[in-house]
Amino acid sequence: TMSYSYLCTDLQTYFNLQTKQCVSCDMKWIKPGYEFVPNCGYEDNGGRRDSHTQKCADNYWNDGKSGKCQMCSACPTGVRTVRQCNATVDTCCEPCVYCCVSLFIPGLVIIVLLACVMVGALTYFIYKRKNKSCQGRPIKGALSVLFMSILFLTQGRLFPQVSAAPLRMVLDDLDVLEELIIILDPEGHGVKCTRHLASYCNFPSTWINYTYSMRDSKSPLKTLLEGVTTKYPEWTVGDLARLLGEMGRTDAIVVLAKLRPSVHTV
Repeated sequence: TMSYSYLCTDLQTYFNLQTKQCVSCDMKWIKPGYEFVPNCGYEDNGGRRDSHTQKCADNYWNDGKSGKCQMCSACPTGVRTVRQCNATVDTCCEPCVYCCVSLFIPGLVIIVLLACVMVGALTYFIYKRKNKSCQGRPIKGALSVLFMSILFLTQGRLFPQVSAAPLRMVLDDLDVLEELIIILDPEGHGVKCTRHLASYCNFPSTWINYTYSMRDSKSPLKTLLEGVTTKYPEWTVGDLARLLGEMGRTDAIVVLAKLRPSVHTV
């Protein structure tokens, strides 16, 4: 394998002239579908011979959490492939739970999870009722959490065909897009919003700030989704759902679950 460094044998490190030692490549350079080039493109004298990253080769993938692309998995004989591997996600085989972000939960598991949530909420209510200094808003907040937990468990499933569909599908469904805009664009409510999603998608803060400055004429979320489909054409609806899950926005995943496969869905 080609190397740009004689001093650093680990290809995911480079020689730092200031510390005089091999240091790991900075993960902020990585984006989904890419991996580090050998030694992050740096020579031992500090010269840069190449860009920091390169696209994953065919039949390899990286979701942006690793510095190296992984070989695509193959489904065992007799097991249906729900989604083919692409540059950002691995192959998804049936049965598939979080890997496809189809979020399928068997009926028995739903019952158990709902019971746990309800018992926890009931315990919380009893505790708060005994504590006279805590009334009103905490209970209302707990009810909201309980409602969203139940809604997510019962309605937060994406159809496999939808999960594997190009991200453009969200832009094409105006009703779903409008709902996502309503819940994701607003800021300052203690939850992550479009601004955070853009950061997860590796857009610079200057781009994000400019997008929000133009929100009176165009939704930041719509601008972001259009940018993502251009920057990462291989991304799917499932990729968006995965990021929303990492942000804790299960309410947005519930909205995504309203998407329905059509004859045009791959």
